[in-house]
Amino acid sequence: MALEADVAKIAEQEAALVFQSFDEAAALSIGLSIKAAAEAKGKALAIDIRLWNRPLFFFAMPGTSFDNAEWVRRKSNCVRRYGRPSYAVSLRLKKNSGGTLFAADDGVDPMEIAAHGGSFPVRVAGAGIIGSITVSGVPGRDDHGFVVAAIAQHLGLDPAPLAFAPE
Repeated sequence: MALEADVAKIAEQEAALVFQSFDEAAALSIGLSIKAAAEAKGKALAIDIRLWNRPLFFFAMPGTSFDNAEWVRRKSNCVRRYGRPSYAVSLRLKKNSGGTLFAADDGVDPMEIAAHGGSFPVRVAGAGIIGSITVSGVPGRDDHGFVVAAIAQHLGLDPAPLAFAPE
C-alpha cells in the first residue's frame, strides 16, 4: 500500500535529516538548491525557510501566486503545531479519516494550518525543532520530495535512498 510505504519512508527521512547546526548560510544554500532543482524540472515553487522567530529565506518563482505563499504559511504552521512533516500529518489524516481535513475537535483553523505535503521540520541535534523548510507549487508528495532532497544534499547524504518510490 502506497500510503503505508510513504509513512515508513517519512520515518526514515525524519531520523536521517537532522542538522548539527542551522543558520542563515544553511537556509540560503538549501533555498537555492530547491530553486535549482525546481528549475531543472520545469516546476514553479514558492520556497520558505524559517526559524520560529523569523524568516530566513523566501523566493517565489515565476508562475507562482499569492496562493502559494499562503499554502507555505499554512503548511509551516502544521509543522510548528505537530512537530512532524506536513505530509506525515496529511497521511495520518488520510489513514484515520480518509481525507486531509482535521476533525472539529482537533481545534484546527484550516485557514491557519494545512496538512498537505511540502513542509519539513528543521531539527537540530540537541535543540529539537527550531523551524521549517516549506515549498508549494506541485502536488504535496512532490513538494515534500523537493525539500527532502535538498536537506539530504546539504547534509552530504545521498538523497536517493530517502526518496519515495514512484506512484
